[in-house]
Amino acid sequence: MTIEEVIDLSDLLGQLGHVRRATRLPNGEQESDSHHAFSLALIAYQFCLQHCPELDLNRIVLFALTHDLLEIITGDEDTLHYDAEAHKAKQRREEKALREFDELFQRYPALKQAMYDYDQLDTQEAATIFVLDKACTAWTHHHDKGANLRRRDVVTRADVASWANRVHVKLQSRLKVMPPQPVLDLLDDSFARLEELYET
Repeated sequence: MTIEEVIDLSDLLGQLGHVRRATRLPNGEQESDSHHAFSLALIAYQFCLQHCPELDLNRIVLFALTHDLLEIITGDEDTLHYDAEAHKAKQRREEKALREFDELFQRYPALKQAMYDYDQLDTQEAATIFVLDKACTAWTHHHDKGANLRRRDVVTRADVASWANRVHVKLQSRLKVMPPQPVLDLLDDSFARLEELYET
């Protein structure tokens, strides 16, 4: 890589810091895509190191860091209340953005390929990051005891259970292979613990 390519890549990746998510940080600010990817990568690495030693940890970290690169173009969407048709529409918008993505990352083929490899969801490493990406949306609501979720119309334990069910349906429809069982257990534990923030 030339210094110009390094600088351009730094600028390009810097755009992830401006993509805001529906989840919030402990200080109340909206989480950025860059923070999300960084946090997911470290948590996934630590968890898989301890519970899934059969996985390729380099690919785990790479997939976590690159899985949302397309959102430099599309932005992030709050899919909390999406039904199947809304998810399909989101996929169609993402597919339309791929040509622009290919142009933006044409000088960085390894990063581009990592996102495409992840999106195939046909390896345990990709499936692991896909599942943990869904689980982390539950983790980020503990610091405010679910206040942000309640503002987004998740107001009862039944609402949390319904959300968890939608996540499982999505896993069944998207994953070509399943991740190791500890990853699936963590997903279930994440939503079970979230339910405990609600009295009813």
